Amino acid sequence: MRFVRKATDEEKTELERMIRQEVGRVAMRAHMLLLSARGYTVQQIEEVHNTSKVTVYKWFDRFDEQGPQGLYDEPRSGRPPKVDDTVKETLEGALGDAPTSQGYNFTIWTVALLREHVKEKLKVRVCHDTVRRTLHALGFRWRRPRWAVEREDPQATALMTAIAQAIWKADAQTMALVQDETKFRALPPLRRMWMRKGQQRRVPTPEQNPSFYSYGALDIESGTWFDGFFEKANSDITITYLKALLDAFPKKHILLIWDQAKYHTSHKVENWIDQQNRLTVLLLPKYSPELNPVEHIWRVVKQWIAANLTRALDTLQSAYRTFFGEQQAQSLLQTAGLLA
Repeated sequence: MRFVRKATDEEKTELERMIRQEVGRVAMRAHMLLLSARGYTVQQIEEVHNTSKVTVYKWFDRFDEQGPQGLYDEPRSGRPPKVDDTVKETLEGALGDAPTSQGYNFTIWTVALLREHVKEKLKVRVCHDTVRRTLHALGFRWRRPRWAVEREDPQATALMTAIAQAIWKADAQTMALVQDETKFRALPPLRRMWMRKGQQRRVPTPEQNPSFYSYGALDIESGTWFDGFFEKANSDITITYLKALLDAFPKKHILLIWDQAKYHTSHKVENWIDQQNRLTVLLLPKYSPELNPVEHIWRVVKQWIAANLTRALDTLQSAYRTFFGEQQAQSLLQTAGLLA
């Protein structure tokens, strides 16, 4: 007839505490040991706790070897995860191409489609939440894509080299300006914003959608900003703006860097520029709006004063003036990416 080994006073105190404070199976195991210490046979302990002889002996052995701490469950490894490296590689591989490349009649990978793809390829069933969590862990996010023109100006390197050399050689009497124009409309551009869950914010559309253009130029060294509002953008307006630009800096030679918009490179504009002694124009590469620092400024301006709010044009122009009136030159250079 087997009984548990004799417990020390400290072990007996700990077993009594475990009966009072521990829950479930741990308290039951401590009670089995104390019953044995009081002379209960293994058969009697089986009947008290409705368990088996094997279980009683198991916890006798654990107590004999480890004391009261041996009555706790050991860490369990749990069920092997379904999302192993093979599943992750399959998801990453799928997202590298459109679903059509895998034979699906869809153009966008959704969580539901990826789930079915894994099931078909690997015979592994995973739930939607598991796919979503795995995608986040792999660094994927559900975002809107951007348009990209898959064309490259063959003269891009030569044009950028010419711009860099001209800026490097510029003397103290020369201002290097980057220029661009953008269109503001009464109909606001929609941007992400905070709103209550399930209550999508509605932005009212105006009855009409009047607009105006802003021509703007930034001095890449000082951060000086010069702009003008116009009803449209064409060759005549471009010449009008350039005249105002020369008048604003009468003692400076202006090195103007801009893109190849039609109203920048028209014969009328080029002929007028050829007659100006204080104006030199350098062209940015085609299909590369990201190379123009003023594009970054326009994006921030529209985010701050135009996004998600329908405004009359005079109110929009007033907000525009307020924005630039509050900007320091250093801030504009940083926004444009010209200053770290």
